Amino acid sequence: MKSKKTLFTLLFAAMFLTFSVSATFAQGTTKTDDAMKKEEMMKKEEAMKKEEAMKKDDAMKKDDGMMKDGAMMKEDTRPIVAIIAADWCPYCKRVDPVVKGLMEDYSEKLNFVVFDVTDAKTTAASKEKAEKLGIGKIFNELKSKTSTVAVVKDKKVVYKTSNDVNRDDYVMAFDKALK
Repeated sequence: MKSKKTLFTLLFAAMFLTFSVSATFAQGTTKTDDAMKKEEMMKKEEAMKKEEAMKKDDAMKKDDGMMKDGAMMKEDTRPIVAIIAADWCPYCKRVDPVVKGLMEDYSEKLNFVVFDVTDAKTTAASKEKAEKLGIGKIFNELKSKTSTVAVVKDKKVVYKTSNDVNRDDYVMAFDKALK
């Protein structure tokens, strides 16, 4: 009888051990699947962050009027439309919708650059941007004349207006600068 009891105990222990190992293996697989899902999600998030950073970088380069070509920087050769604006300027607010519409129509042909002269900090940043574009002298002449829009071709002002909300005036000037 003792041998049957011992045999029964051994059989029970073997079954328990088999069941425990199977359960542990199943849990390990689930953890691995969860870990893999988390890792995949993290990779996707990281890729999205990199893509956003690249878009911001591209936008900044376009805003500066420069394009990156490998390690070299090439100057944008399109005529520049310099817009002198300030948050406190009522005329700027009137001109803004007209200029934004023109930006959409001429963005491939002209390099639109807004110079914000709202305060000392934004004016200093705008001055730096103008100097990078090679039109620092022009910016210095125009910075006190808010709502001014100037077309600059070959580092020379070929058209300048202030407080002008007539779209046709801009279209004629832009088309002339593109010839």
